[in-house]
Amino acid sequence: MANLVSFLCAAAAAVIASLLNLPLGVIVLAVVVAGVVGLLVGNRARADERRETDQLQMAAVTLADWANRNDGHCETDLAELPADGWELIATPWFHGDVLAVGHRDGFEVGVTCFLETNTEGATTPQTGHLVRLAADVPELHLSRTELRRIRRGSLRDGLDDAVRDRLAAVPPDTESVDIVDRVLYLVRPRWPEFTPPDAHVDAAVALAAVLGDQH
Repeated sequence: MANLVSFLCAAAAAVIASLLNLPLGVIVLAVVVAGVVGLLVGNRARADERRETDQLQMAAVTLADWANRNDGHCETDLAELPADGWELIATPWFHGDVLAVGHRDGFEVGVTCFLETNTEGATTPQTGHLVRLAADVPELHLSRTELRRIRRGSLRDGLDDAVRDRLAAVPPDTESVDIVDRVLYLVRPRWPEFTPPDAHVDAAVALAAVLGDQH
């Protein structure tokens, strides 16, 4: 791949230089420079692809271990997960490159590794943690900024003390917490390449337990 990019860059430089009737020495220099640049670009692209593959494999291994410890399943293809007995699989939030379901403290739990695309088209890896709630609760949408305010004690309106305490205890890198249609959804940046998702899963389950006690 890198050699092909280098060749194409050099060939393009040669054609353009010839069309401009540049001296032979300039044409040779342009071809060499374009070839080197193409080689660097190709190597960079190949390194990025290898890094993405490594991240995916590590996340898959980590989530497979988590699923095994929590009587669940882990796959890289949603269609490969058993549909029977798992309600979270049908939710819109359950998508990504690595998908796992399991049970934790009596709750059905899901963990997903996906890529989030920003307004500029760049992608960032994120991990979603889903918990199936036992009863209907009011919708909730909290951003990272709002969670930070809760930890500081400056956001209190509309939140029960026990719920606020659990929200204040979620890991500091939590990007958002949402509750819709009896599904709690906690998102963090990065994929769990080396550290299992237990801390974020436990935080989500603890919050779900408090919500269940209120209904």
